[in-house]
Amino acid sequence: MKVIITTATDSHTTTLVNPMNREQLSADKPYLVLHEAEPDGEGNEVSTTTVFLTASQCPIGCNMCDLHFNTLPTATPAGAIPRQIDSAIKDSDAKWLKLYNSGNFFDPRSIPSGDYTAIAERCNRFDRVIVENHPQFGKSRLQSFLKLVTCQFEIAVGLETVQPRWLGRLEKQMSRDDFSSYASEIARLGVDLRVFLILGVPGIDVVESVRWTRLSLRHAIACGARHVSIIPARSGHGWGGKAEELPKFSTTLLAEIHEQLLQDSGGRAVVTLDLWDVPANDAEYYRLQQSNLTQSV
Repeated sequence: MKVIITTATDSHTTTLVNPMNREQLSADKPYLVLHEAEPDGEGNEVSTTTVFLTASQCPIGCNMCDLHFNTLPTATPAGAIPRQIDSAIKDSDAKWLKLYNSGNFFDPRSIPSGDYTAIAERCNRFDRVIVENHPQFGKSRLQSFLKLVTCQFEIAVGLETVQPRWLGRLEKQMSRDDFSSYASEIARLGVDLRVFLILGVPGIDVVESVRWTRLSLRHAIACGARHVSIIPARSGHGWGGKAEELPKFSTTLLAEIHEQLLQDSGGRAVVTLDLWDVPANDAEYYRLQQSNLTQSV
């Protein structure tokens, strides 16, 4: 995987009521850009540019999330997002584009709706564009944006788990039924669905964590997910101080879990395992990377 990292040192001066430690970022530059390959679900690899946009902090405040470290304490300035995309894709020949903003694409504080036309113009040079969004945000803004794009549009939603007690503890401000309704709504609009599932929560053992991830995968597929990304819980700065209670997954075990999930999917959806915290020199890294790309056991 080729990685290009873009960072900056300047920041905005206005702070939130409850300020949190965060990186000092520029609103004119994405904080990270990746050029990578993704499986397309039809046996092919597709070149993809992933842009981690610098935008306003997400207001949801999920318990396990530490993405606020890479956000702005103010509303995203008008024109900033198109400039960030320009800097990220100027040398890209990728077919797909992922725009992740540590929040919600249809939150106007994060992605100003006045920039939709400029953003859509940049999206339309790609075959597929993937964004992330919470069901609470922007159903009417989604329809407005869809009128501007000619590419296939895909929304990634952090379902995390269908275990209702865990979902409540994660403070997702979303129930399983909310997710299911949103999945149906975007499907009617011709929008594809990507789902993020978390593997492991504090105080739960490995066996139970895997069981609920399998059940969550089943639900995501039943709701029409084209792609399901499994994210092993990382300690980070979330979890309300209980990160030390997370179950431990070796890379060998992760490879076995991914194989099981691929079998469960049966080709009905792409199922990838997030490798963010797996060292590239780990003995299992290549095996995990290949199973992600080939979707084969």
